[in-house]
Amino acid sequence: MRRNQVIKYNGLALRCAGEGPLLVLLHGLGSSSLDWQAQIEYFSEHYRVVALDLRGHGQSSQEGPFDVATLAADVVRWLDEQPESAWIVGLSLGAMVALELALQLPHKVQGLVLINGVSEFLLETPKEQERYAQRLKWLRWFGMRPIAWWLGRELFPGPDLVKVRHTFRLRFVRNKKKVYKALLEALPGWSVRARLSAIRQPVAIISTSHDYLPLAKRVEQFASLPNATIHTPNGHHAWPAEDPSGFNDLLRRLLNMLG
Repeated sequence: MRRNQVIKYNGLALRCAGEGPLLVLLHGLGSSSLDWQAQIEYFSEHYRVVALDLRGHGQSSQEGPFDVATLAADVVRWLDEQPESAWIVGLSLGAMVALELALQLPHKVQGLVLINGVSEFLLETPKEQERYAQRLKWLRWFGMRPIAWWLGRELFPGPDLVKVRHTFRLRFVRNKKKVYKALLEALPGWSVRARLSAIRQPVAIISTSHDYLPLAKRVEQFASLPNATIHTPNGHHAWPAEDPSGFNDLLRRLLNMLG
């Protein structure tokens, strides 16, 4: 494996490997740069791969505020000092941060790959409200372990994913309850949907077959992007960890096609 080191920058922890064009990987809520290991190993042969721990996650600062714009501003400060623009790959919360990066620092964003992302977090349907409330309720009553068990089952179902599910749960329970709660509570009301037309770079939207958000709803949310393509592989919400080889193959083709 190529060199893989963790460096610190203004409270952020960044896992870096390889040389070449800059490829930035942004994880989902309650995750960390560790969950991008398969992508770091694969893409560092041809890219300078940087996987960040967003504020409140992994080895990065555990101090608030934890709203999406602030999480993005942390990354903006680092990215603005880099000599080149970057492809930004974001999963879920990471996709929300990626959209903010494209709006806050457009000249440093070459393009976006958004995996099961949204352009707004408004909890409009009873199902969305129930799911969000259930997570907060379990967190308040029982702590991180029941959520780790529940999410592990949701994200990585089936007997062939036992090892991945176990690793996810072990990592997830390392999150601090107070910080995770603050991150979760900062999400409702966030939206960049009205500003999507300002993102002129190519955007690849990946919407997996078994994600929480229906494909039609995701297409509706991103309809105003002027330069977007949509891709619908078979998988669940955390597809890069569920099927690393399938995701790596699609991302490689997207970078070659759009770059």
